Amino acid sequence: MGHSGNRGHMIELKWHAHEVMVEVNSIMKAVNKKVANNVMKDAIRILKHKATTHSERGLLKQFDVRPSKFKDGGYLVYCQGPGNWWPPYHASFVELGTRKTRYMEAKPFMRPAYKKNIRKANRMFRDALGKL
Repeated sequence: MGHSGNRGHMIELKWHAHEVMVEVNSIMKAVNKKVANNVMKDAIRILKHKATTHSERGLLKQFDVRPSKFKDGGYLVYCQGPGNWWPPYHASFVELGTRKTRYMEAKPFMRPAYKKNIRKANRMFRDALGKL
């Protein structure tokens, strides 16, 4: 692809799409991991503030960020999953609450952490891609 300047000079631009996509994918992966770690840190901070029982405070040591197995990749923030943590599913009961058996009021920590990071994540992606 070329462009003629005012003085008849030719400027040649080369576009290596594969190299550009490899670089973009690398940037996206790195920023995705940073975003997931930010969400995890905020979720821990929120839960630390809301935790009132021994089992809720125990969840503070059960966070993890792992690569997603979804087709498009990315990272997932886990609390009490996929390892063999005890008691099973407790994090979801804390996050969402219960209404049967022993009623437990919801103390959301993952969803607020996610919401808190949406704008920051968009800014991180924009800034990283702007450096290309």
